[in-house]
Amino acid sequence: MNWKKLLFTTLALGLLSATTVYGEQVKMDLFYNGKHHAYAAKEVKISIGGKEMVPKDMPAVIIDGRTMLPMRQIAQELGCEVNWNEAAKQIYVMRENDIVVFTVDSKTGYENGQEFTMDVPATIVNDRTMLPVRALADALHLDIKWDDPNRTVYINSGDTGTKDEPTTPESGQTTAATLTGIQMPSAKDAEQIFTIQADTPIERYEKTFVDDQKIVLDFYGAKSSLSGEITKTNSDIVTGIRTAIHENNGNPFTRVVFDLSGKKDYEVTQSADKKNITISFSKTTVDKISAVHNQNKDIITISGTGSFGASVTMTSDPQKIVVTIPNCQSNLNDKINTDELQYVLDGKVDTSKGNVVEMAFDVEDLVQYSYREENQSLILEVYPTTLKNMRYDKTANVLYLDKKDKIDTGNVKFEDHYLDGYFDVTLPGDYESAYGYGTYDVKGTVVEKIDVSTKNGSTTFRFQQNRISVYQVTDEGDSYAIRVKNPKEVYDKVLLLDAGHGGKDPGTSGNGMLEKNLNLTIAQKVEQKLQGSGIKVYMTRNSDVYPENSTRAKTANDVADLMVSIHMNSGPETANGTETLYQVHANDNGARLTSKQLAEILQGKMVSATGNTNRGAKLWTDVLILNRTTVPAVIVEVIFITNTGDALKISNPTYQDQVAQAIADGIKEATGKYPLR
Repeated sequence: MNWKKLLFTTLALGLLSATTVYGEQVKMDLFYNGKHHAYAAKEVKISIGGKEMVPKDMPAVIIDGRTMLPMRQIAQELGCEVNWNEAAKQIYVMRENDIVVFTVDSKTGYENGQEFTMDVPATIVNDRTMLPVRALADALHLDIKWDDPNRTVYINSGDTGTKDEPTTPESGQTTAATLTGIQMPSAKDAEQIFTIQADTPIERYEKTFVDDQKIVLDFYGAKSSLSGEITKTNSDIVTGIRTAIHENNGNPFTRVVFDLSGKKDYEVTQSADKKNITISFSKTTVDKISAVHNQNKDIITISGTGSFGASVTMTSDPQKIVVTIPNCQSNLNDKINTDELQYVLDGKVDTSKGNVVEMAFDVEDLVQYSYREENQSLILEVYPTTLKNMRYDKTANVLYLDKKDKIDTGNVKFEDHYLDGYFDVTLPGDYESAYGYGTYDVKGTVVEKIDVSTKNGSTTFRFQQNRISVYQVTDEGDSYAIRVKNPKEVYDKVLLLDAGHGGKDPGTSGNGMLEKNLNLTIAQKVEQKLQGSGIKVYMTRNSDVYPENSTRAKTANDVADLMVSIHMNSGPETANGTETLYQVHANDNGARLTSKQLAEILQGKMVSATGNTNRGAKLWTDVLILNRTTVPAVIVEVIFITNTGDALKISNPTYQDQVAQAIADGIKEATGKYPLR
């Protein structure tokens, strides 16, 4: 490629904010994809035309096994002109008569209007546009080679370094070592040492700091016989270990990720024979605690040596803030002096749990807290909310409101926004003076938090919920109770109606139609036809979004008596007709409706109403939704979208109504014929 030297136009991007050290190690904070990531790895050098490029503000870095190069400076060294389109998030690289266009976070680029695809997109890292080695080479037709021993990328130099057949830094290793096991601590109160074992010497591995809650080790060229996920670690620091084989350009590397409970000091070492990699966590010592009240906050400072990696939670009945520090020892007294504090009533230190130090602080209701770790101290701040005269019982799932003013419970307004994850309970009047305003952080299994606000003369309690719920308001003597109930406590029959696929998952397609759209259309029609039937219907989606299939199954198990999932089939052009899929569950018995009975009834109704080819009710064993549900659940495959005749039918609104009515009739028959609970 002949590059013409042109004026280089600086991209409209900000300055690098992190501190960078060039040389043997690069240690810096990387910000990309909306998050900060601590980074530490050996320096990657860049040689252009036989001359080493000295990084000006952003070095080459390795992210997720990909070597990312700073496009701005490389383009400058090559004599290109670069322009940045802020609105479109596009970079234009110009040479004599050619223009190459990259779009941030897109794998699609354009060269002189012709589309090409990269395996990894351009990414903004610390306000700098970065491209992977392979993407940069392919997009700009560059001769790029990698010298692994010297960790150097050679660009258009004709000098390929010391290797005749260079590999990429993502794989870059000739060792045939296999990771064979991970030795873990014998118990949570034992020394916290983890050892990764291999059958032969590990010639090259790299430690990358992703954040304070992960340790990432990449073993280049190594294979693995480790479990993909380890959850039993005998540790309060390491909550899990994940392993995966990655491949780049046909060369494998093994990544081992240690998930941490929080920031902890540790050391990574390799044995003399290179067969073992050991991660040793340092023990924290807590030796001082101070407590003061300042600027309407109770401030508790816990000091010691090393990183704490603490977890801080709030419990109820009685309300406590609990600080748990793993791999720790304490020189403190059991009793914490809280005399100067206003919202913290008492404090105790518990060292009876072996390798864990736990501190429990009794606090008043309706307080908030925050904590941070700095300078070998954990600082806990406790302060009041703007709410008052209420308390939430997480065991019974009830919000109690002190009876400060009369509430007409018969005129309370209820609005269910379950697909958006919340439910509004609006009182008929302005009760801000009685209950205040703000957020009540419940942190319960059913209710996460409650937002209290007053607008247009009415006070609303918005319950941000972790599970679909029904709400009831009752007068209970000296208080009003807002009770959060499972739908099955309130309704006799509860159906979860699922429109399959959605959002990023279009499902199958054929004859100009997408499955996800047809599924939603039919599901919405079924819901309408079940109104007034005595069956409470919840949808998994009511728009073009994608709930995870595991979430759909869990929702059915949590709140529903049965689940019906609507899909369209695909296959050879001649395949046509309707079939209904089911799985046999361990809890199936003659006492209540089973998935098989539900499938047979729905299949019969569908064939009778539409005249479709009867493909039967079929036992199906490899579908997540059917395997993970414990309530009766079926998948109705309405038609074959890939069949011209079937597609013509389903495109007709009248036929859609027939299908929806048949499904609704089948649901009503099944729930009327068989007990549900």
